[in-house]
This record gives sequence, C-alpha cells and structure tokens, in this order.
Amino acid sequence: MALGWTAAFSCALFQRSLDTGGQEQIKPVLTPTAKGGRRVIVFALDGTGADELLAAVHSGKAPRIAALLGKDRGGGLFAHAYAAPKAWSPLPSSTVSAWSAIFTGRPAGVNGIPGDEWFIRETQTFLAPVPISVRDTLDVTRVVNDDLLGKNLRVPTLYELVGGRSHVSLSYIHHGATLYTTVAPEAFVDMVGRLVAGTLLGTDPEGAVSAGLDLDSVAKLTEAIDAQGVPDLQVVYFPGIDIFTHVASERMAAQVGYLEAVTDRAVGMVLDTYARRGALEGTYVVFIADHAQIPTLNDSEHRLGTDLADSPFGVLAQRGFRVRRPVLTLEPGDADFQAVWAYQGFMAYLYLADRSTCPRPHDRCAWERPPRFREDVMEAVAALDAANRSGEGIPKMKGTLDLIFARAPSGPGEDARAFEVFDGKGLVPIRDYLKVHPRPDLIRLEERMRALSVGPYGNRAGDVLLLARACADVPLNARYYFAATPHYTWHGSACEADGHIPFILARAQGSGVALKEVMSQVAGETPSALALTPLVRALLSP
Repeated sequence: MALGWTAAFSCALFQRSLDTGGQEQIKPVLTPTAKGGRRVIVFALDGTGADELLAAVHSGKAPRIAALLGKDRGGGLFAHAYAAPKAWSPLPSSTVSAWSAIFTGRPAGVNGIPGDEWFIRETQTFLAPVPISVRDTLDVTRVVNDDLLGKNLRVPTLYELVGGRSHVSLSYIHHGATLYTTVAPEAFVDMVGRLVAGTLLGTDPEGAVSAGLDLDSVAKLTEAIDAQGVPDLQVVYFPGIDIFTHVASERMAAQVGYLEAVTDRAVGMVLDTYARRGALEGTYVVFIADHAQIPTLNDSEHRLGTDLADSPFGVLAQRGFRVRRPVLTLEPGDADFQAVWAYQGFMAYLYLADRSTCPRPHDRCAWERPPRFREDVMEAVAALDAANRSGEGIPKMKGTLDLIFARAPSGPGEDARAFEVFDGKGLVPIRDYLKVHPRPDLIRLEERMRALSVGPYGNRAGDVLLLARACADVPLNARYYFAATPHYTWHGSACEADGHIPFILARAQGSGVALKEVMSQVAGETPSALALTPLVRALLSP
C-alpha cells in the first residue's frame, strides 16, 4: 500500500494513568497514514444476532443506525448499505477466538487462539481471557494491561497489515494499533468478574453497568479523536451487548432493547464526532459481530459445570483420569494432572496426556508428547459416550451431548489432524457422517471444524471436542452448556442460531448497490467473518 507521512502517535510504549480512567498515555512519533484520505470505522458488536440488529433498525428506535443505512430495499440491500444475509461466525462462536480470527483474517488453527479458554500443552499453560470454567479474572486484566492476546497470536493483526493510523477502543485484539483507548481497567475486569460470579442483572438497558462501559469507552474514543485527529481505521468494540444479553431474563428481546437504547446512541456519538470534523462523508462503516446467542435456562440443572459429582470432570475422574482443577494457577501438589477441560459455552475442549508417562499419583505427565490414541483418547471418548447415552457414572450427563469429536494425535511439530465424529462405534469423517445424518442446523460444520482444528496450532482445540445439545430446534428445557455460571443465553456452538451474524457495509450517502458489489467481490455472497480483514484492506487501498 502506498503511504504518506503525517505526525501521529504510537502506543507501543505508554504509561497507564488511572486518573484518566484507563486511557493509554502515548508518545509522539511519526506514523504513516493511508494515501488518498480513505477511512473506515468498524463497529464490533459483541454477541449480536443479525436478526436482532435488523429488528432494532426497523423498530424506529435506533434512528442513528437506521439513518446511516437508509431505506431497506430488501434482500439485504439498503439505500446506503448492504447487509450480507447469511454471514457466519468461525468456530467456536465465542468472543476471544472469533475476534482473533476476525481481526487477523486467519482461522484458529493458524492464528493460535482457539477459544475463550484453552490449554497449551507444550508449556502446560491454561489461559482464560474470558473465564468460563474458571472464576479467576487475572487473564482479563492481562488482556487490558499486558496485551495477552497479541502475545499469543501467531499471525499479524489487521492493524499491522494496513499500516497507517489505527485507533482501537476497548477491543481484546489491539496488538499493532497506533492508539488503544479503554475505560479504567479495574472497571472492565470488575464487570467480567461479576458476570462470572453471576451477580449482574439485565433489566433496564440504559441503567445497566454494561451500558456505562460501552458509553464511557466511546467518550474516551472521541476525546482521542479530538486530540489526535481522525484515524484511517477506527475500531469501536461494544462488549456490553453480550454482557447484558447473558443476564437478561427476556433474552433476545432484551438484546433488541439494548441495541435501541444504548448501542444506537453510542454509534451516534462516534458518527457525530466524524461529522463535526468533516470526516463522515466518504467514510466506510462496517457493523460486524463475533457471534449471536442461543436462549438457555438460567439454572444449575442445564449447566454442565466443573465439579466431580455430575459434570464432564466427574466422567473422566470416575474412569481413572486425574483431571486438572478449574483454576488458572495450580498448587504444586495438583500438577500431576492427566486431562484438562477448557469450556467455550456450548463446546468443551479436552486435552489428554500420554498416561503411560505418569501412571502414579504425583507423577508429572510428559505433556510435550501426544496422548496415545486407543488408551487415552478413545478411552475418554468411550466414557463420555456412555455417560451421554445412559448416564453411566454421572446420571445428569444423560442426553446432554449432541456430538463427540476426536482425532488421532499429532506429534510435536506436526500440523494437527481434522476432527472426526464418534458414531458410537468409531470415528467417522464429518463429511461421511453428515451424508448419513444430515444436520442443516450445524452450518458449514466440516469447513468450520477444519478451520478450528487443522494447522500448526490446531492442537490447541484439544484431543476431544464436545458439542452440547443446544440448537434452535431443541426445546429450551433440553439445552445444555459448559460453564461455571448459569446464564439466560449462551454461545460457542456450531449451530446456525449463534453462528449467523450481522456483517454490514455502509457509507454515508453512498450507494447500497455499489457497496453490495464491493462486499461480494471481496467476501462472496455468504461471507465468513474472517472476510473483515481483507475487506478493510481493500477499502483502505488507493
């Protein structure tokens, strides 16, 4: 990309100041800006369903977004925008892995970030940027303070790829950006902690703590623009939508209300800042989500938790596996584990050691070696299948699982193999399984599973992968999820219900027809969220 030079600021080195509410303190350097004055705003809407966003737009109660898009002409076409009707999320449809794929354009098996939680067997490190099985928020702090995800990504981010000036507000993925703005880190971490503990309530959108998070972060963003100028790329992350939906008893109806009352207002604040500086006309605007939501029952009966009495942890413990405790940091006496669970909501990853290297209690396993296929992997699969079919050992587990995936282990330095489906007798390639058992509700299952699990970092999705019963055709009282805390909605499945996301390209007073052509050329007719990175690169190219 051709570049010119302008005075701007870099946040490569900074001193955080609590007095300024957590905004990065930055040092002036010369930073390139895209030639030709092209600009893009990306509104990253965490946990937002495509249908819910359009419902808010059509309700008349989200006037700022509606005015930007213009009149709805059907089929995803608006006067000034195009909304891809069948855009989809990568697997798992959960926050950290999806945004990592979206803001790199590379899938989890290649970028190294497979979920909200995961285990790195080579270093025996458990990471939980979004705690689901664990309750410790230390990694949330490290995301904000120490660029945890940037340090674990194995490919360049969008900001590194486009060059120029890129500002990022609050997003988990900010590595390589010119400027990162955030609210006070303590406020963000406290909110996640309350979500994990189950003490947040979702009743009044405008009075919710999550609304304060979204609106305060936009205030920091606009202050930065007023001080430093309009960047080439501005990413505006709204985590409050997802947080509010999880804890709202009205579930998806509550999400629409939040989009109308809070998100539309926040979007308007950003657009007004651009308009005030004469920068809105001609700026491309993208709305995209990492995943949608599936309604669940907010009770312990449908939560597949972490105890040894009635959970997947217990299934393996009864079969003789020493299972790692669900904490970030273990006591020295607990380091002899042979199995590790990482939860993703409707998915769970199981990592297994070669138990022949650690047969006795207090023996530490050689995790740098892959597990044995028959004695470790298939032994665990058999135990989980029996529990699911008949409740063997753990009656609560009966009928909770939709599918069990496993694969032959890969050795050090080898690309991980594709997951296959356990059909009760053995492992079957996903394509062959679907020929016999069609599952149109599991959208692009083979393609999405391969992107998650195949590649140099594909083993980070585990040796065994569970998919809970959760899709929209399953009654609400028969849906199950893997988590330490119950909520009114969850995500992280392979279902269409939480995999169908908004992906909208707009331009103030632009042509919806022309924007549809741009979107289709770069991303295709049914785009993956991974198309955001090439789309933004194309929009910024002269």
